[in-house]
Amino acid sequence: MKQPWRHTIILLFLLLLSGTALAQSNENDIDARKRAVDYFHLESASLMAQGRYDEAFEMLEHCHSFDTASTAIQYFLAPYYSVLGRDSIACRMLENIVKKEPDNEAYNEALVNQYARKGNWKAAIDVYEKIVDNAHSKSEIYKSLYLLYYNDNNFEKALEILDKIESLEGKSSELTAERLQQYLLLNRHGEMIAIIEQAIAENPDDTRFMTFLGEIYTLIGEYGPAEEILCKVLDKSPDDAPTLVSLLNLYTKTENNTALGKTYERLIKVERLDTSERIKHLTQYILYKDAHDSAYVKSFYKELLQLPFDQLALHESYAEYLEYKKADKSELIPVYERIVELDSENIRAIISLLQCAIDNEDKEAVLKYTDEALLYMPNRLELYFYKGFSHFLLGNKRESIEIYKQGLEKRDAETDPSLVAEIFSVLGDTYHELDMEKECYEAYDSALVYNPGMMNVLNNYSYYLSLDNKNLQKALEMSQKTIISEPENLTYLDTYAWILFKSGRYEEAKAYAEKIIALSDDETSYVVLHHIGDIFAKCGEIDKAVTYWIKAREAGEETKILEKKIKKRKYYNGSRN
Repeated sequence: MKQPWRHTIILLFLLLLSGTALAQSNENDIDARKRAVDYFHLESASLMAQGRYDEAFEMLEHCHSFDTASTAIQYFLAPYYSVLGRDSIACRMLENIVKKEPDNEAYNEALVNQYARKGNWKAAIDVYEKIVDNAHSKSEIYKSLYLLYYNDNNFEKALEILDKIESLEGKSSELTAERLQQYLLLNRHGEMIAIIEQAIAENPDDTRFMTFLGEIYTLIGEYGPAEEILCKVLDKSPDDAPTLVSLLNLYTKTENNTALGKTYERLIKVERLDTSERIKHLTQYILYKDAHDSAYVKSFYKELLQLPFDQLALHESYAEYLEYKKADKSELIPVYERIVELDSENIRAIISLLQCAIDNEDKEAVLKYTDEALLYMPNRLELYFYKGFSHFLLGNKRESIEIYKQGLEKRDAETDPSLVAEIFSVLGDTYHELDMEKECYEAYDSALVYNPGMMNVLNNYSYYLSLDNKNLQKALEMSQKTIISEPENLTYLDTYAWILFKSGRYEEAKAYAEKIIALSDDETSYVVLHHIGDIFAKCGEIDKAVTYWIKAREAGEETKILEKKIKKRKYYNGSRN
């Protein structure tokens, strides 16, 4: 937070300085300015240490206004201008201070960084080339120069710099690796091979150099020598994963599919292979193999599932494959169950098991899976949703309400609002089934707080209000949102037409009834057909009304009120149930 009093004191201090300057000698004036600059500079350093960068910047600008020639102040000011996007000012300041103090490594480094930020590699290189002979640490300057030449794509010069670094520090594996990279970029394969062969001679027990040599031969298209070298490595170390990966690359290039498949399987079964790497290579292999022999893929998976390592990851991979193949649930369920056995909190597998049970209408299984999962994850709201819904389907409606309430008690600020809305929605539906309309409407109101755009709630809420002949204006407003969202949804159109009907707006209701007729098919429910008949009746079109009442009967409705309407050819107010 800025402190106005601080700036007031500074301004008073400036006035005092300017006032005394009139009465003092030029020497005293210079001394006063120096003290002011020192004061501001110390203040800026203090503010920077406190993280108050805006105030520090203002203070540095005060310093600069007193002493525009100070290299130190420009050095500290330049990064602020750079951050503010005023790179030209920052660059000019840094160029100026380097010109004044050409041997100052900190100033030169700041200027190089400024050039590098803008991708001006040549200018950055020029700065370092000028100071390298007098640098405090030539090695560090050369390393920076190497990177600059590399970024400027001047690989020949980068190699020269590597020679200078090596003369200062001696040989190292890091420098050798950089040298090989430069040779690779320059297509100087012979020199690469010579270096690697020398490394192999000096390190006969280190197979990494042999593998690298095999990769180089693959790269330059010498596939025969490459395969021979890589296979020699595997003779010594059969489970050497990097070498197997190199061999995969070779067989992919040569399109040796038989050898490729065997190498994939050999690599995937390497026990020491990192789990993520194993699954990555397994996925690649399965995608390749499935196109040619999906039956073999399943048998290979079953072989993998017998291995003594990475059981969870392998079962999860197999489940994903079966899902991708849209396998029968009888195949999937044992795999999901094994995953849960290995990881009791694996929510993905648990939800998948629940989904299978729901799809199979196995309500008892749903309860079993949710009860088991709740032992380990008592705060997972979706588990209460599934458990409550299963009780509802089993006819235990009051139990389902209690379970939903238990779940809602677990919600907190981190809970997904859409899930909370879904639970309030099914809670409202359940209350309606029990003729608890007050509680139903309260639950729907809560659902809409968490998700105002929940179309099924807006539709059901408005429809139930119309059936109770309550708050029809609110019902109409809610229903209107659904038909705006989905203008060809027959259910939503029927609700809106029915609310208009209940509001006495028969002609408007008929317009929507005719739209429903235009969109309807053989699957239109008898409830919708009965509503259309009632609407036509109230509009004085009794022949059409009777036609749709008969269609409602043919669609499955068997109520006394419907039979009375058809027989008497007249609309009667009353329940269709």
